[in-house]
Amino acid sequence: MIFSLALLALSVLVLPASRAGADEEPQPRLRLTRDPGGDGFVVPGRGLWLGADATVKLVLAEVGPHSLELDDVDLLIRYEPTPRLALFTEVALENTFGFQEGAGAISGSGDLSIERLYADWAVTPHLTARVGKFLTPFGLWNVIRRAPLTWTVERPLVTQIFPEHATGLSLIYQTTWHGWSFDATGYGPAQDELAFRRSEESGSRLAGGARVTAAHELGPAYAAVGLSGSGFEDRSTREWANITGADIDVALWGNQLTGEFAYTHLRAPDVSREYGFYLQDAVPIHGSLYGVARIEHFVPRTGESIDNQLLGLFWRPLPHLIIKADYQFTNRPNEDFQRGFVAEFSLFF
Repeated sequence: MIFSLALLALSVLVLPASRAGADEEPQPRLRLTRDPGGDGFVVPGRGLWLGADATVKLVLAEVGPHSLELDDVDLLIRYEPTPRLALFTEVALENTFGFQEGAGAISGSGDLSIERLYADWAVTPHLTARVGKFLTPFGLWNVIRRAPLTWTVERPLVTQIFPEHATGLSLIYQTTWHGWSFDATGYGPAQDELAFRRSEESGSRLAGGARVTAAHELGPAYAAVGLSGSGFEDRSTREWANITGADIDVALWGNQLTGEFAYTHLRAPDVSREYGFYLQDAVPIHGSLYGVARIEHFVPRTGESIDNQLLGLFWRPLPHLIIKADYQFTNRPNEDFQRGFVAEFSLFF
């Protein structure tokens, strides 16, 4: 299979990454240098980037037991053997251990999964071909998804109604024209899913679609508008489902205003649709400290609609440390969004 070849290609990561020819002087010993963003390390002259992070999550729910858990441990590797070829992988360790009020220490199953594993080939300066397992390019939130880099602890409900990953081939086109920036992505499914365990996310391994984004400066603001469409085999109904969405991302005076809308058309006797939206603003307070506010409305497949609100803080006191603290309000508490205080402490290694 094509993805077995991708795995074989990534195996070069365990070999010395020397670009010197047989007649050239040997390169110096490997050394690590933290990248400017603080998210990982680079190996100078070798085309290698390494990143790792761990996130601890605290939940003080208004109803139900309080908890503290090691939420995620991620390892990321990017290797560029040539200027036109890049190999990337992300492996995550989940459900390890934590503490729960009334139950004490709890040991989880320790699930290890391949979150991303793909190869990028720069076909032209504007066109890139990606093959493997990658984050589904739908909307804004899902393509970030790495816990430390999102503004809040919990993600909006509407960003969870489609498969979070796609396995197959993706074509990415980027260009500029008269001050406009355009990005377009198309992707199609493969037969096999790259995972150590069966995926529990919404949807299934079969997903295909496209996303288009246009961005331009508007006075003091920089605004981007995106449109997404996808089809996937829904795991719960065993039927093919269609989802369409729109999103906006505006940077203005240090604020980061984002919003997404998505509508899913389902095909089942008792289930026909699922949709919702959110609007969120991150406001600079001082230095790397931001205040975050979000509202969202979500209509699930069955049952009454859900209205959530959130007020929080995002703080990066050190390049390798991120602290988030949110107070969540909701008319219908559920497994994905509870009423109460939640916090995350993320450390980059």
